[in-house]
Parts: sequence; C-alpha cells; structure tokens
Amino acid sequence: MKITSVHFRHITHFADLKLELNYHDLPITLILADQSAGKTSLLRFSYQALTWFAARYKDLRTAGLVMQDQDILFNRLQAKIDVCVEIPADIGSLAESSNTQIESTQHCDWQLYKTLNSSGVGVSKAETAKLEKMVQLYQHAIKHDPMQGLPLIAYYPAERFVNEVNLLNKNNPLILQPGHAYEIAAIPFTTFTRFFEWLREISDIENAQSAQLLHKLYQQQQSELAQTLNQSLLHAYTQMHAPSLQALKDAIQIVLPEIEDLYLQYLPKLQLMVRCQGKDMLYQQLSNSQRNWIALVGDIVRRLCLLNPNSLYPCREGDGILLIDQIDHQLDQQQAAQILTRLHQAFPRLQIIATGNRSELLEQAERFQCLKLEHQQLHPIAWQSLQPQFAEIYADVLETTHTTEDVSLQEQNPTQLGTAEILQQIQNHLTAEQKQELLQRLQQLDSEPTPDQLPES
Repeated sequence: MKITSVHFRHITHFADLKLELNYHDLPITLILADQSAGKTSLLRFSYQALTWFAARYKDLRTAGLVMQDQDILFNRLQAKIDVCVEIPADIGSLAESSNTQIESTQHCDWQLYKTLNSSGVGVSKAETAKLEKMVQLYQHAIKHDPMQGLPLIAYYPAERFVNEVNLLNKNNPLILQPGHAYEIAAIPFTTFTRFFEWLREISDIENAQSAQLLHKLYQQQQSELAQTLNQSLLHAYTQMHAPSLQALKDAIQIVLPEIEDLYLQYLPKLQLMVRCQGKDMLYQQLSNSQRNWIALVGDIVRRLCLLNPNSLYPCREGDGILLIDQIDHQLDQQQAAQILTRLHQAFPRLQIIATGNRSELLEQAERFQCLKLEHQQLHPIAWQSLQPQFAEIYADVLETTHTTEDVSLQEQNPTQLGTAEILQQIQNHLTAEQKQELLQRLQQLDSEPTPDQLPES
C-alpha cells in the first residue's frame, strides 16, 4: 500500500493543499520548509488519516483518529482530509463502480470530516466504504497466502528520544502479534518503548531456538558424515522461523555503518551491548544521536517483522508507508546527505515521506521527489540546479585542504636552515682541509667592505 495523494481543506492554516506523490518513479518524498511553515502538520494529519486502516482491520466498527475542533481553519465551519492509496496487485482490486465517472480499481480513497454545528461543537464524520473493502481484500489474501503481509504505517514525530532501556521480560503474547505494529492514538512524541520490549522477547526466543538446534546437531554429529552435517546446518539455517535479529542487525549496519553489532548480554548482568568501530560498549554509552537512530531503525524492523511473520527477509519484502518528521535532527552534514538513501537501501519497498529544513538533504536527491513548503503551498524543487552549488562548495573545501597541507609542509621543511643546523652539517660532512678552507674564505668576506659601509677618507 502506497499513498498517491492527500488533500487538505481548511485544516490549521492550510486553506487548500494537495500533496501528490509518485512512488513508482520516486520512492522517497522530501519536504523542505522553514520553521513554523507547517510541515509537521502535513505528516501528522496524513498519519491520522492512515490510522483508519489499522482501526478498520482490527474491527470494522473501530474508529481511527479524528480531527480536533481547533484543527479547523479559523473562521471556517468544516475541515476535510481526503486520502488516496494504491492497492497492491497481489491482494486484488476493488469492484468496478456503477458510477459514470471512471475510477481505477487499484486505488482506494476515504474522507474524514470535522464540522462545527450551530453551537460551535465539532462533529466528526468518516466515509470509509472503499477502505472497508480494501481491508477485506487484505484479510482474504492473508487467509489464502501465508506469505502475504500487512502494510507498514509508521509515524515518527520530531520529538523522539530514548527515555529508558527497559529489557525486563513481561511474557506478553501481544508483543508478537501483528496488531502491535500499529498505533491508533495520537503520537506527540515517541520513546521507542515497544522496540526494547520486542528486542528482549525476540532475543529469548531465537536464543532458545539456536540452543535447541545445536543440541540436536550435537546428538547427530557422531552418526552422520561431515558433509551430511554441513547440509543439515545449511538446511536448518534457511528454515529458521524467526530471523528477526539478523534483519535488525543488517538494517542497523546499513543505516549506521559504524555500528557492527547489537546484542543482549545476559551475564553477569542483563545489558544491551553494541559493537561500535571494533569496540564493545554499553548502548547507553553511545551518543544521543546514535541511540535515537538505532532505536528508530530497530522499531521499523520490529513493525516489519510483526507484519510479515512468515518472511525470511521482512525488511526487504515488507511494504508500507514511513513518515519521519525533521529527519535531519541531530545529524551532521555528511549524515544528513546520506540518511534517506541508506533508509531506502535498508527498506527498499517502503514509501518514505520525510520533512527537514537543511539543504544537505538534497545532495543525493537523484531519486527523490523534492518539495518546498512555502506560503501554505507545495512547490517542486529542481535539485539539478543545486548540484553546481554543491560542486563549488566541495571544490572550495578541497582547495582549502590542499592549501593547509602545503602550509604544513612549508612549516616542516623550511628553505632557510637555522645556524645550528648549518654548523651541524659542516661538522658531519666536511673534512678538516675543507673546514680550514671555508674558515679562510669567511675571514676574507669579513675583511671586505659591504655596500652599506662608506670608504675611509
């Protein structure tokens, strides 16, 4: 499932704004804007509209998030969100409508309304007939195809941080249910609590599976040849039912190459450990930015594993929609330029919609849909016109680097040697006769008048 468009009418300070997306050609959408331009509102209301899919999948009578009264544009009576998504061909298509207007059977749209009555109280309304039909398509596809997964719907606000690393095992079976990958609630901030709960649970499960596998192979090693044993190991590895930890490590290493491993240390104390640039250390000893990004990537992996429980490669095969606000927060210039490309490499089938305010995000924007939010309207950014500016900046940086190196070399190898160095070379390289001859010549030079000296009268 991918978003094709979201239309906002009379919401906050947007009178009429339509966000149109082209996932097939440009899987990443980047929205740049200054502070207080409204980019957070775009993602927040898009997420609110998408929560209706998760709610209807849970139960056709369950409601998603609704708009608040204060979300209606000032001096207007009604606000509206119209969202349209593309249905994957794998699950089928909607039935053709009897309306005279031609509609695509691979697209599904639903509308959310908020209307103020005569008393000034807001009344919510949702038109979700097509959405409910799409939910039924997913339910039917999953029932007949165990490999079919559910779409990811994840929103990460700008206020995201790791508050506490809680690794206590709660033995909660809901942690591993697909419904735990969805949130049907407003998200003003996130602390990644569910990720750490899932990490402990899945680590215990996969460690137990590995121990059972090794015990079984140990019992068979004396009765089987080495080749047969190797084949058994390969078969067991490919048939593992829960490859979640490997998917987590692979995704983190793609997005954060300096993080080589992430694991739980059970003894002598339960701790979350990382291997960073060849050194083992506590997760809490990492920088704040590294901790947040490990948790964010890990939470995406958690959701994909829950939504695709029978997939050996959930990060590569899972699809859906990923919304990240202020993606350049806590990133330096180089990281900001690479983060979207790395996220797409780690999760190639996700539609990524991100906001930011730094031009470094455009440095690798060949496959981005780049938009500028300005004066309550979206305008495309011609990133090709910015490439000469980036090239000029890089040239200046390289020139400055070379100049610094030349100055350093000149300081280390001066053309004029000091008196002590000259005397040392004379003593080391001249013979006694050469030293005597040099002394005589110096005395002759001293006796000759210089141009600045006046001849004696």
